[in-house]
Amino acid sequence: MKTGKAELVCTGSELLGGKLNLYVPPFHERLAPLGFTITREQSCGDSLPVIRDALAGALKRADLVIACGGLGPTFDDLTRQAAAAALGRRLYHSKSCAQILSFNFKLKKLPPNLTDQCLLLEGAKPLENTNGTAFGQVLTRGRKMLVLLPGPRKEWEPMFPNFLDAELKSFFGLPPLAQVKLRAAGLWETQAEKLLRPVMRRFPLAAYTILAGPGTVDFILSGDDGKGMIGRAAAAAGKALGAALYGEGEATLAGAAGAKLKALGRTLAAAESCTGGLAAKLITDVPGSSAYFLGGAVAYSDRAKKKLLGVKPGTLKQNGAVSAGCAREMAAGARKVFGSDYAFSVTGIAGPDGGTAEKPAGLVFFGLAGPRGASVFRRRFRGGRSFVRDCAANFILDELRKIIK
Repeated sequence: MKTGKAELVCTGSELLGGKLNLYVPPFHERLAPLGFTITREQSCGDSLPVIRDALAGALKRADLVIACGGLGPTFDDLTRQAAAAALGRRLYHSKSCAQILSFNFKLKKLPPNLTDQCLLLEGAKPLENTNGTAFGQVLTRGRKMLVLLPGPRKEWEPMFPNFLDAELKSFFGLPPLAQVKLRAAGLWETQAEKLLRPVMRRFPLAAYTILAGPGTVDFILSGDDGKGMIGRAAAAAGKALGAALYGEGEATLAGAAGAKLKALGRTLAAAESCTGGLAAKLITDVPGSSAYFLGGAVAYSDRAKKKLLGVKPGTLKQNGAVSAGCAREMAAGARKVFGSDYAFSVTGIAGPDGGTAEKPAGLVFFGLAGPRGASVFRRRFRGGRSFVRDCAANFILDELRKIIK
């Protein structure tokens, strides 16, 4: 099966100074259905020679090169100039782009910063920006295409369905790649690979990717589905993952648990300590969660655990806040206070400080209270503070979805 090679060049000195670039996954999701695989991504600082060299190199290797960023109105937005230098093309002022900006912003005369955003590469086709002022650009040379897109996702993403999808289909005419993303929890990457290895051997023509998260794993299958191969491989992979599988695509653990609660007409409450409300945030990120989520308490101190949730002073004195007893009473207290069918609790040591030999950093206790009684879990997560908190929130949501019946 023929696929196109695409390279992504992201510009902005902030990408080299601490800001995490998360653009490859959304670009992959846009390009795979159009028949492209991303073979390389580069991040460039705001330097004209650096961006020029990155674009020139990418155009030698790839069929499609997408430059993202550097089309704004300030001195450090240099992608247009770098592309012109890489291709040996001049820049010219587009009257039609100026008319669009004048109409959109009701201006008789454009200020200099907006005038600069009307500069197009010679031979390029502009892509109108429905959420900003920077025009995208499409330029073809031989059998290759260069696309310049603005940096903010809210600006470049609508350009695909509005303009770019049609341009790519018309120019390249590639068959789409089928893709399925299976989402699992309660497994580490190596455990998932062991379960899935027989599926990968059985369907060798598919491409596979395993992405590890905090207590979660995404398994992505892609390839030609003309004979239903990807669908059959995904079904086999789902069977191999078993109860660990909680959804496909952009499904979330909170959404999976919420769907069960909603279907059964049950309600939920939360009691959190070390996660600081993170689990409740994930729950309320789901549209419609007000139908089943009654509320939560962030009981960080011992006093809050006693006053808000009714944790017994003796439990805290004898076992401490990070204990099975405290987790059990927190969950029971939340269920009673909010009058919910189910309630969960999280109490632990997120770290990096506060741990002891007996109770090290990363130790977390969980409680789950429901119509059939209460359960307590103990886990030790190894990693930084944010990672421990993410693992803890995902763990309790995963256990919640399993017990709801």
